[in-house]
Amino acid sequence: MDHSAFRRTAVAPVLAAYAGTPGVDAVMLGGSTARGDADRWSDVEVGVFWSRPPTTAERLAPAPSVRPGTPEHAGSPWFDYLSVDGLAVDVEHALSSSVDETLDRVLAANVPDPDGLTLLKGLVDGREIAGPRPELVHTWKDRAATYPRGLASAIVEQDGAIDKFWRCQMLIERDNPVLLAREFLRMTNQLLAVLHAVNGCYSGHILAFKRLDTMEAELTHAPHQLAARLRAVFTAPPPQATEILRQLIEETYDVIEAHLPKVDVERLRTRFRATRTPTS
Repeated sequence: MDHSAFRRTAVAPVLAAYAGTPGVDAVMLGGSTARGDADRWSDVEVGVFWSRPPTTAERLAPAPSVRPGTPEHAGSPWFDYLSVDGLAVDVEHALSSSVDETLDRVLAANVPDPDGLTLLKGLVDGREIAGPRPELVHTWKDRAATYPRGLASAIVEQDGAIDKFWRCQMLIERDNPVLLAREFLRMTNQLLAVLHAVNGCYSGHILAFKRLDTMEAELTHAPHQLAARLRAVFTAPPPQATEILRQLIEETYDVIEAHLPKVDVERLRTRFRATRTPTS
């Protein structure tokens, strides 16, 4: 079964309904359905861009099964959820003016805002653009096509500061796999955010990393066998997993050094290697 094609067909009436709603500038299909790599677990993501704030009634009108998520007064973006032929559909509503402001903040001012990076990832993946002003989305996609090196450096400076690695040994000795897994997750998230930035790929959310093999294929500059080694961090015995993660982080600093020479990698390495000596 072609899960992406099935989802595109199922959600087409919803896209058309939103596209014809007064006040809507454009609509867009996003996520794995737009990319063509949806599987049987995938939901469907829809973006709706408004020229003015929508009312709750306007947000709910295109489909009878819509469940409102964000209160009307909360401000852009608003999130709603619906079911179409048994499929979960997540609808994100945003003011077109807010999208412009976000792109200015992230792409022009190089602010590593996770929500803004998630939006940019969505725009890059977006397909099946419709509505009275589709040129807006195409303009945003054109802007997103060039990943600023200043933004990459800002993300690396922020997420490359991976600290307190010594906690891994402490948690191994305390036989606390729960907190150890949390530390592994924190550090692998930072590592992957850095690698995406070095490669000029947008990622503002952990779900950007959900298909490890596909992700590895997209990251030209990265430690070798990245996906397999990441899996091993969460499946190998704790001492071995800790060493695998240490090597991945050190190799990631090598990648930064080679491709973002303006970043002070030595500062990042020093912070990562800092240790705490336990009392005897």
